[in-house]
Formats: sequence, C-alpha cells, structure tokens
Amino acid sequence: MKAALIVGLGSFLGGVFRYLSVVWIEKKTQMDFPLAILLVNVVGSFLIGFIEPGLERLSIGGDELVPLFLTVGMMGGFTTFSAFSLQTLRLAQSGSWGLAALNAAVSVICCLVSVFAGLKLGQIAFR
Repeated sequence: MKAALIVGLGSFLGGVFRYLSVVWIEKKTQMDFPLAILLVNVVGSFLIGFIEPGLERLSIGGDELVPLFLTVGMMGGFTTFSAFSLQTLRLAQSGSWGLAALNAAVSVICCLVSVFAGLKLGQIAFR
C-alpha cells in the first residue's frame, strides 16, 4: 500500500508539471502540430534515461520507494504517451494523415534517441 501511495504522489506531481509545461509551450508556439506533447515526451524520455543508472544508489536499504516515486510516479505522470496517441488519432480522424504520421514518427524517434542520450549521460554522471 505504501508503494501505491508513493507512486500516486509521484504521478500527481508529474501530471501537474506536465500540464503546466504543456500550457506554457502551447501559449508560446500556437501551432496545429502537437509540439507541446512531443517536447514533454522527449524531455521525459531523457530524464528517465538519465536517472535510471542512479536508481540503485537511490534504493535505501533495499527500499524501492524512491525509484518507484521517480520512474513509475513522476516520469509516468509527466510523460504523456496516452495523450500523444489520442492527439495522433484525432489528427488522422480529421483527415490530417500527414501530420498524424509525422507526429508518430518524430515522437517515437526523438524519444528513443532522447532516452538513449539520457542513459549514456546518466551512466557517466552516476559512475
């Protein structure tokens, strides 16, 4: 039960930060392409890759609460793959197949590259 509460708290905080980030980005960009969700997913992918190498150090006495809070909670609440999927579907349903395909391809490629970069940097930082 303790783990579920920790994950829930992390998800709440990650979700709030995602919301505030998306609102801020959308006010700055004002475009049809869902750039805000793409940027949040890329940043979230980088961050989870970055912290992954240090998670063992954050397990205090074998307690997995800090890693659960950060990965499943915070990053799970911050990254928005479900929102990305819905926006991509809506683009396709509105007939914007090119934008839907572009959003899917760019999001997947950028997030994979970002998590790889974060992982490598995290491995260096947490040596």
